Amino acid sequence: MTQCCFLRVHSLFFWFWSFHRRMALALCLQVLCSLCGWLSLYISFCHLNKHRSCEWSCRLVTFTHGVLSIGLSAYIGFIDGPWPFTHPGSPNTPLQVHVLCLTLGYFIFDLGCIWRFAWRKSIKKYHAWRSRRSEERQLKYNGHLKIH
Repeated sequence: MTQCCFLRVHSLFFWFWSFHRRMALALCLQVLCSLCGWLSLYISFCHLNKHRSCEWSCRLVTFTHGVLSIGLSAYIGFIDGPWPFTHPGSPNTPLQVHVLCLTLGYFIFDLGCIWRFAWRKSIKKYHAWRSRRSEERQLKYNGHLKIH
């Protein structure tokens, strides 16, 4: 009898594990499709606006994401529900999951844009900040600016 009960729990565990694995795979596929959508929008903006820089097209994608996210979030919060102030912590609706995947795909796209366009600028800013910090430290402790 114990062995039979163990087999039921064991098979239930593997079904549960495989269900979560399939669900995670579906979510990753949605995020990948979202990333491909943002990339295709970026490429189409680059082709439509050849006289502008690629960074400008990236900013257009950012603007599009902002408008789309605000619109979808307002629709979910005010129309589709659940109202977040009366039902906090309720399970996510499928539309909320889709918007989350859409936003996560954009987040990955934006990280790529930062790496592509702002990497050198951020390195230069960090280097300038570090050099100023080391100069301030030397001025404070060399005895000339120290107040006795």
